[in-house]
Amino acid sequence: MIFTARGILVSLAFFAVVYTLLSLLLVVVWRGWRAFVPVKTESADVLFGLRVLPFGLSAAITFFLTFPSFLLLENHSMDEDFCTFVLCLCSLLFVGAGLFSVVTAQRKTRRTVSEWMLRVSPEKASDAVVAAFGSRNALPIMLVGIRAPRVLVSERARVLLTQGELRVAVQHEMEHLRSHDNLKRAILNFIPFPGMASLERAWQEAAELEADLGAVSNRSEALDLASALVKLSRGLPLAVAPALATGLFGAVESVAVRVERLLEWENRQNVFDGWRYVIAAAFAALGVLAVNLGSALVVTHSLTERLVP
Repeated sequence: MIFTARGILVSLAFFAVVYTLLSLLLVVVWRGWRAFVPVKTESADVLFGLRVLPFGLSAAITFFLTFPSFLLLENHSMDEDFCTFVLCLCSLLFVGAGLFSVVTAQRKTRRTVSEWMLRVSPEKASDAVVAAFGSRNALPIMLVGIRAPRVLVSERARVLLTQGELRVAVQHEMEHLRSHDNLKRAILNFIPFPGMASLERAWQEAAELEADLGAVSNRSEALDLASALVKLSRGLPLAVAPALATGLFGAVESVAVRVERLLEWENRQNVFDGWRYVIAAAFAALGVLAVNLGSALVVTHSLTERLVP
């Protein structure tokens, strides 16, 4: 029991070191990339994958390699020092802060939406519920919820938009639903790290652009969505979408870029379709790791000895 507890202690300490190093490396690489490639052409899925990579990779290495290598290769004499306990505490703080952030964001989102909702008139729209709400401070159209998402449409949007504009605006939110963007927001809240704001903002902007393109299937619908964006952005309230909700506007300043993309709808081609290669590469890496698992455990244990006091 004590030996297993030591393994957990060392593994959590290892996770804190690797997660911090990978996250700092990502911050540096991202800022360098942004400095040399200012044009925003990245895929939302790629940006999200890049953002969660440090946490996912650190957790996978810790669970599948660090802990087993400790159990198999470490001696039974306790030689961990105070720094190991501090690093373990840092890991627990990472997780605890993430859980607190998600719970807080969920509560704030629920409270904000409740304040905005004056009356609800459920209507079926594809696989989501569209509800009317009348608060003047509310965003005109947004997707709320993760387990049971709903598209909320304000009275202001119903008055200002034509039937075609309203339909394609709702379809924009349905694209966010299909992409599970609210769940992705919750995941990002769970893995906060200093310096990641720029990358997360880039993901949000890319997600809006891709939802725009996914919502329209012809030039007429693209013009309807562009018109809806222009109409609703005029006099837009200062309120922003709650942390775990996706509004029609990720940021008011990005409306011009989105409208321009929609007006040039026939020329758009910005969807990342190389996931088959990413998945194939991941399976190939897992195969190589499985074949050389013994060596991988030895290397991981050696690395743990160097990184964890």
